[in-house]
Amino acid sequence: MKKLSVVLAMVLTVTAMAGCGGKSTESTNTDTSADTETSEGGDENEAASGEMRDVVVMVKNSTAPFWISTMDGAKQAGEDFGVNVIFKTPVDTAEGSGNEQQSQLCEEAIVSGADAVVIAPVDSEAIVPATKKINDAGIPVINLNTRISDAEQYVTFVGLENVNQGYDTAKVVLEKMEGEGTIFIIEGSTGAQTSIDRVTGFEKALAEYPNIEVVAQQSANYSRADAMNVVQNLLQSYPDVDAIICCNDEMAMGTAEAVDAAGKTGEILISGQDANDDAVGAVKEGKLFATSFGNPYMQGYTAVQAAVDVLDGKEVEDFYEVKTKVVTLENVDTFKDE
Repeated sequence: MKKLSVVLAMVLTVTAMAGCGGKSTESTNTDTSADTETSEGGDENEAASGEMRDVVVMVKNSTAPFWISTMDGAKQAGEDFGVNVIFKTPVDTAEGSGNEQQSQLCEEAIVSGADAVVIAPVDSEAIVPATKKINDAGIPVINLNTRISDAEQYVTFVGLENVNQGYDTAKVVLEKMEGEGTIFIIEGSTGAQTSIDRVTGFEKALAEYPNIEVVAQQSANYSRADAMNVVQNLLQSYPDVDAIICCNDEMAMGTAEAVDAAGKTGEILISGQDANDDAVGAVKEGKLFATSFGNPYMQGYTAVQAAVDVLDGKEVEDFYEVKTKVVTLENVDTFKDE
């Protein structure tokens, strides 16, 4: 447990100072509308200045179904706990550019007088200088979904145990292969801790199956289009691959398109992570073998709730774990209720 009296005192100081420059409810350099979401919270939910408090939520993009659901959860928490939730996301999510823009958005959050910042970093290492600036400004950081490499940079982490999620999903695929065959691993963006951890989980599962060979391992930047291109190329060299394990559903869906174009739907086991609507539908149709439900809505909701607890001077846990669940045809209609 972390005691937060010192952090709270710093936050209140910054909040009072922010009144000189005013609070911005506009998000620039983003591809999301950055609406200021409020609720009918009472005086106990307002800062010392009497203004509604601002929680800036930075996710990796505003187009992927996972992050849309995450933002929906954050928005609802803002309404429930009486804070403004301001969304900021990079416009360009090409490899490398997203982190630079996220760092710029951290600067904006400081200038606008944010009371707390929730951030899912594009790059766990590269974001550290920007989070240091936020902390130096006395603004608490809540780390969402993807761990920042330096644990001193955030008050609490809200998300999954991605190593376990990767392991559990891969295990289901490898069991279906009956311990024999070849696979591709499709990684997420280089430097993203979620990808690093999920691949670690895949490798942990693979260690139990010495007769299964990884014949190709490549990044597709968490992109459906990139994954389709990557897998199309890999299938030229390895047309008889038995399974393709992906670090998210968008890449799994791109993989399914490539496999379908090769006339191999149903012949190659494909797995993703996140259980977004497209992937769940693809599991039902037999295009994907498995995905894993990471409950992005609750990740977003819990992160904003944790930010409010910090601002209210409450003790918070070091880690709020949102549980995952592997989804296959056997439980696809009931996994949210299990």
